Amino acid sequence: MKYKYIIWDWNGTLYNDVQICIDAMNELLEMKGYDIVLSSERYKEIFCFPVKRYYERIGFDFSVHPFEVLAEEYISLYSEKEKEALLFPNTNIVLDIISKKGAEQIVISACEKKRLAKQINLFGIMKSFSCAIGTDDNFAVSKVALAEKWIKDNNINTDDVVFIGDTVHDYEVASAVDCDCILVCAGHQSTDVLKKTGAQLADNIEGIIELI
Repeated sequence: MKYKYIIWDWNGTLYNDVQICIDAMNELLEMKGYDIVLSSERYKEIFCFPVKRYYERIGFDFSVHPFEVLAEEYISLYSEKEKEALLFPNTNIVLDIISKKGAEQIVISACEKKRLAKQINLFGIMKSFSCAIGTDDNFAVSKVALAEKWIKDNNINTDDVVFIGDTVHDYEVASAVDCDCILVCAGHQSTDVLKKTGAQLADNIEGIIELI
C-alpha cells in the first residue's frame, strides 16, 4: 500500500445518502412554492460546496427565503429520511482490507460532528477509524481547515496521505493540504464534473483498492 493514512469523506463516499438529499431538497422546493424538481442527473451537475452556492444554482431567492433558514429546514427534512440511507456496497470489506494492510483511516466530513458520529455508529464501523471529524454547524462551508488541523496536530507527512471523496471540494481539500486525491464517481457529483479536476477516478469504492 502506497499510503500510511487514508482520509475518507463520508457523505456520498462511504455513506450513500445521495437519493435522500435529492428527495429532501425536492420536498423543500415544494414547501417553498418553487416550480422546480431536481432529477438525479441535474442534482449531480449542480451540487457543490459551499452548499450556499448549490442553493443559488437551484434557484432559491435568498431575499425571500434566507439561506440559513432554508439550510435548517432542509436538515430537518433530511433527518426524517436518514434511516433510508445505507453504506455503499462492499464498504465494510474495503475498510477491512485497508485496516489489515496497516493504514490508518480517518473521516473528515462537512457533516455536523454529532450527526456524523451518529451515522457512523449506526453501521458499527467507528472501529475502522482512528477519528471522525465533522463540522460545528449545518452550513457545509469547507473541510480545508479540518484537514489542515488534523495534519498539523498529528505532524503528518502529506506524502503519506490520500484523500478519498466524491466531490470537487474533496479535490480542493487534498490540494490545499498537498496530498493525493482519489474521487469516487458514485456520489454527489457526476463523472463529467469530477473529470475536470484531473484527479484519479474510481467507478466505485472497490475501485480504490488498486489505486492505494
